Amino acid sequence: MEEAPSSSSNLAFSLGIDVGKANLELALRSKEDTVERTTVPNDSEGHSTLVDWLSKQGASPEETRVCMEASGDFEEAIAQHLYDNGYRVSVVNPRRIKGYASSQLQRTKTDAADASLIARFGQREDPRPWEPASAAESRLQELTRARQALQKEKTRTQNRLDEAEDEAVQKAHQNLLDEIKRQIEDLEEEIEERVEENSELNDQCSLLETIPGVGLQTAAIVVSELGSPEQFESARQAAAYAGLVPRHRKSGTSIRGKPRMSKVGNGRLRRAMYFPAMTALRFNSAVKAFGDRLKERGKEKMVVIGAAMRKLLHICYGVLKSGRPFDPSLHPGT
Repeated sequence: MEEAPSSSSNLAFSLGIDVGKANLELALRSKEDTVERTTVPNDSEGHSTLVDWLSKQGASPEETRVCMEASGDFEEAIAQHLYDNGYRVSVVNPRRIKGYASSQLQRTKTDAADASLIARFGQREDPRPWEPASAAESRLQELTRARQALQKEKTRTQNRLDEAEDEAVQKAHQNLLDEIKRQIEDLEEEIEERVEENSELNDQCSLLETIPGVGLQTAAIVVSELGSPEQFESARQAAAYAGLVPRHRKSGTSIRGKPRMSKVGNGRLRRAMYFPAMTALRFNSAVKAFGDRLKERGKEKMVVIGAAMRKLLHICYGVLKSGRPFDPSLHPGT
């Protein structure tokens, strides 16, 4: 692997990208703190335009770092395109950028201002470089995402079936539901085969399956969506990536309202924790003890479940990071 620059002084430019579904807002910051801005579409043509624009600015891959926020799926294609063109890319959790904005006392909230802030963050904080998933990881991610999409459709179809009164409509919904279930079963078999045929994926999933509450299908989602645990400095960072950290609503120096799950992050990974957390609250000694303490403190059911989801992902991260099977003594229910 090519070594990352040892310090920010080695690079002449920092590109900040505010990623949107339709557009990419760009801010190119030089060592002299001058900023050039432009906007390109977030599609293949726009990605090529971005690289051409960087070239015209003299921002070569050897002299430029690129920084962007993780935004679900919208940043993946541009991160890959820039990586393929030799650029050093960092994909950062939005909470880090938000914290940096607070430390800089930034009050302006526009796409252009965000891009400029992200460029400055990349320039001064030198975040860890991003690396694309392997071909096996990408294929596994594609399969697990297709399964999750079908599970959503299964729920919607079941709801329509329950609400239907006409017999013909009921039959149509039932036929569709049966087909969706068949497709889910086929995908689950394919996921299992893909995991078994790749030793690294198999080892990771096997480790995760030692955690009570985590089965193969959940393990496959965690492995494919979380990626390498080395990209996170702590379990809390991994939870923040999934949007599982508490978010407090504040006004001045006071906290207003109950804390809620942030939900800023990888929604697929977050949703994958829900049912396993419910199981873990019953059968995983570490999660159960944690949940019981929250209940004793009068926490509401959904707060307990959200905390259990976070705890379970912490455990998944710890198992993958250490390379050791689940040990409940290392995860006390505090």
